[in-house]
Amino acid sequence: MANPHLDRRKVLRMAGTGAVGAATVLGTQALPRHRPAHAETLREPAAAPLSFAVVTDTHANPVEGTRLGWLRLAFASIAAGNPAFVLNAGDITDYGGDDEYDAYLSTVPDALRPKLRHVPGNHEMRWDVHGAELYHRLFGPTPYSFDVAGLHVAGLDPTQLLQEPGHFGREHLRWIANDLRGAWPSVLFLHYPFGAEHYFVNDQDAFFETVADLPVRAVFAGHIHREQVVRTNGFTQVAAEAVKDGAFYYWVERTSDASHPVLQVWAVAVAADGSDTRRELVTIPLGGDGADRGLRPVRIDLGGPTGDALQVTVGLDTSAPAAGVRAQVYPQAVFGGGSAGTWVDLAPTDGAWSGSLSVAGLAAGIHRIQVRVGGTSGASHDATATLSVPAAAGAPVDRWQARIPGSVQGALAERDGLVVAASTTGQIEAFRPRATKRAVVWRARVGAAYRGPAFASGGETVIVGSADHRLSALDAGSGRVRWRFSPDDPVLSSPLVASIGGGEFVLFAAGRRLHAVDTRTGRARWSADLHGFFAGRVACDGTRVYAGSGDGRAYALDAATGEQLWSVSMTTRSDVYGRLLYGPWDDTVELLPGGLVLVSTVSSATALDAATGAAAWTVAGSHMYTPARLVDDSLLLVDERGKVHLVDPATGVARWVRELGVRAFNAGPMISGGLAWLVAATGLLVGIDLASGEVRHRRQLGPSNTFSTPALVDNLLVTADQDGLVRGLTLPG
Repeated sequence: MANPHLDRRKVLRMAGTGAVGAATVLGTQALPRHRPAHAETLREPAAAPLSFAVVTDTHANPVEGTRLGWLRLAFASIAAGNPAFVLNAGDITDYGGDDEYDAYLSTVPDALRPKLRHVPGNHEMRWDVHGAELYHRLFGPTPYSFDVAGLHVAGLDPTQLLQEPGHFGREHLRWIANDLRGAWPSVLFLHYPFGAEHYFVNDQDAFFETVADLPVRAVFAGHIHREQVVRTNGFTQVAAEAVKDGAFYYWVERTSDASHPVLQVWAVAVAADGSDTRRELVTIPLGGDGADRGLRPVRIDLGGPTGDALQVTVGLDTSAPAAGVRAQVYPQAVFGGGSAGTWVDLAPTDGAWSGSLSVAGLAAGIHRIQVRVGGTSGASHDATATLSVPAAAGAPVDRWQARIPGSVQGALAERDGLVVAASTTGQIEAFRPRATKRAVVWRARVGAAYRGPAFASGGETVIVGSADHRLSALDAGSGRVRWRFSPDDPVLSSPLVASIGGGEFVLFAAGRRLHAVDTRTGRARWSADLHGFFAGRVACDGTRVYAGSGDGRAYALDAATGEQLWSVSMTTRSDVYGRLLYGPWDDTVELLPGGLVLVSTVSSATALDAATGAAAWTVAGSHMYTPARLVDDSLLLVDERGKVHLVDPATGVARWVRELGVRAFNAGPMISGGLAWLVAATGLLVGIDLASGEVRHRRQLGPSNTFSTPALVDNLLVTADQDGLVRGLTLPG
């Protein structure tokens, strides 16, 4: 939809010049950036008057008039209170669209504009055609912090571009440690809540360890669209009601309680006439060492698994106000969601707390054991320990590990034994995996890469797209730049190298356009409008190019000219947001035998006639994210819930179906020795017998989410994850 008020390219060109006024970087001049205080000046701050407000999950959408009305009511009520600042904990919009940001900004009173502080939610990042550029131009960089009247406030951002769950990563955690060290008592705000039943952030245990000795007193979050107060790991967390569901906000005042500074939090609901109802919610201490920090375990001892049982012993400080201790195997299978858990109560014995956990059926590999210490005051502390479960004979064998800065989110590329990985920090590494080590051939730097590279020119060139509006061609032998092509938008799709009319071209989407670029010269052959965001990979048979789109349609284009030949709707949704979510925006389109092409959404996998777009067959299920793979005369389909189908590619009729019980996203299967090897999003590697569908091998590679399709070199499987950890495993047989 065209937006007459907020032109994206104009904003990107003019940001920083003052040409778009307050909407460019909302309020970044009003509050100072944080500078850590000197140790000798740190003391408990006086309870000087201070008030601020918190909103979250506004989900602004220009077609949702009722929702925008609630937001206007909430902001008007907040403005009347004249707070020092206002925090928005994310999901500002439905999908990060230009017109959605414009709609949101239209609800903000002028008096609040310099006071607003934002962090993004998953809805800003999951489908963002701008690659986070517009968000940061409007609201500034993340993470960030500021100080106001002796209170330190930090906005955290564990969102991941093109993904649903949260992940901090080592770089973000390092920033948190440096920022909070030597700071005043601190308030954090971010989109995802921690603790309790929440497992939205994949490495929240690493976050807990990072802030364990830092002055975090309060955390404000959203995401769950309901109110919840949790006291965990030394701080009090308030998860807030969504403005999407009504005119709700939270009012916070610093006051004194028995001469000690506290934050008093009220939940506020605003009526249609502008009157508000305030309800006292919680009082958060600011002084001291943080609430119930003494609950932190001093040791967690794990005995070696004996049969199906694991002995767990937790040692606490003798003065710890503990009412009970529980433990469980960390629910790794929970992907960006919640779980009540399978907790086991430990018993106090000899100055510690001990008990036995069942580890029956636990896959070989690396697991976490989660311990929760409950205090007499109702607070708790979560901690984890690592458990290594040995593998049986004939299982995959870990050979080596290496780290790449950032996350490896895209597929690994392989040609003639050379593997290339691209990371979200822009680090490109080419290496030759050996049985016992990884031999790095070269390293290069590009912009942040969220999809994998591709080989061209007979393996002589590596093509990689990046969020800095570039497609780079690198020499496969040295990493030297051969050419760069610069489209108008971030390159967030996977490149495909194809032969067209006797030449070789790379096909990729940037923004809402599809490009064909000569792989030898970097010159554009054509560019075509896809009418929507596309982050997947096209298919090409030399005559036609087939692509999905965020407008909910599949397209066939003339491979020589880019002219549209046909399009077909892949969803029954009619609104812009619905057609994006339920369309083929992130599909790896596949060519099938018999003149068919496979296009998938979160509802189904559909084989279309390549010449006309007519549907030949459909298999229900969310098959879009995990690439399908042809295996001899069969087609392997994996849906996001971990349901695996082996079907006839001509009819879609299943030969077998298997439930894996884990989520699968973006990482496609590799075939070796009659087995399909799939790395689930939860880091579980499974080996599936292609003849029967039986699971022959299960190995938990580690705690990190995995979205990267592995590479296979001889009998060595190379995997990579969101922590930038690259592994080499020898496969059986």
